Amino acid sequence: MRKQEARRFIVSAGAGLIWLLVSAAVARPWVSGLVGRLPEMYILFAVAGIALLPGYLTGVMFVSNWLDACAGLWPLPDYDGPVTVLICARNEQKSVYETVKRVVRQDYAGPIRILCVDNGSTDGTRAELRRAREELKTDQRSVFITICERPGKANALNQGLRLVNTRYFITVDADTFLKEDAVRLILSRIVTSGAGCVAGNLLVGRARTLVQKMQIYDYLLSIAAVKRFQGSYGSALVAQGAFSAYDTEAVRAVGGWRQEMGEDIVLTYRLLERGCRSLYEPRAVGYTLAPETLVGLCRQRTRWARGMFDGLRAVAPWRQNSFYGGYFETLNESIVYVDLAYVFGFLAGVLLCLFGYEYLVGRMTLLTFPPIVVSAWSTYLYQKRVGAVQEKHSPLGFLCFLTVFQAIQSICSLKGYWQALAGRRTVWK
Repeated sequence: MRKQEARRFIVSAGAGLIWLLVSAAVARPWVSGLVGRLPEMYILFAVAGIALLPGYLTGVMFVSNWLDACAGLWPLPDYDGPVTVLICARNEQKSVYETVKRVVRQDYAGPIRILCVDNGSTDGTRAELRRAREELKTDQRSVFITICERPGKANALNQGLRLVNTRYFITVDADTFLKEDAVRLILSRIVTSGAGCVAGNLLVGRARTLVQKMQIYDYLLSIAAVKRFQGSYGSALVAQGAFSAYDTEAVRAVGGWRQEMGEDIVLTYRLLERGCRSLYEPRAVGYTLAPETLVGLCRQRTRWARGMFDGLRAVAPWRQNSFYGGYFETLNESIVYVDLAYVFGFLAGVLLCLFGYEYLVGRMTLLTFPPIVVSAWSTYLYQKRVGAVQEKHSPLGFLCFLTVFQAIQSICSLKGYWQALAGRRTVWK
């Protein structure tokens, strides 16, 4: 397996490097034509950030994922040992009962202990948890409730961790609804692989607004592709708290979660540092309630950007136990540059184009749109098939994702980077 990973990495990295060199050669006339019109350092900054580096990253990931897909999915023999599902909630009255019900109705043959931690809710969350405990318990499914009055998601998770008495446990957010085979599939993967953690395939559920419909494609295309890329080398950088499986002793060995904006990112980095593998299982699907409004989306992406810096402070790339862990963490940090170039290069180029200056963006840019559509749509169909995803297609959401979503994400991410560097503190809800 490790030799296959090494061969796949060499081939994909080589393909990405070739693409980078060809792109740089093609871009030379473009750069030469801009000299004298724009500052030279700005030209190099913009062209490298909006064309060369994204092309390399996309090329490496595409080739690696294609080779991984050709090798087939990891076989998943059934596992039916006892497992704990940890659900932390704060003011989740509208969704937490449904979340617990979806866990109870899993097609998993073994016993499931559902451990719910209420983190000082001020609405009817606690009443909904009691209702779930009374109405949903069965011989193989039990619901326990514990109260954590100390604010902070990490505090709630750690209180729950102290009560876990099974070899493996799964975290599920209080607004995430698992597909009926999700527990069985993600547990089978962590048991047969011996990994420290396995990230599930988290998708958008109940998309009603245009903002949510755009996120359907972000989760299915961007996030899932990155997780598959990193996970195929045992180094998925984020086993998201919304739906992931963990080896209990491995998590306890690193001290559980830290009270950070990106507590799940930090935990994953520390597990990788300890030598644990971090995987991704695309067949284990959970649906989350994505932000409904643009303001909510911006807040979420700002938090995610801050979480990346939390992970970097916790474990620097050179401290990672494996080459792949350090490599992916380094690539992850390069996204800061890509976001800067997108906002101050591409978006600035669009503004210049509107005033008649086709320097960085022009009519020729439109020629890139058809291949982008074809690539995104083919990836969308593949991702739906792998996870047997029942996601309703939204043509308008797809179009907006391709045209405006990256601008929203990059701007919000820059805000998060600035908050992280400025040391601004935030709290969970």
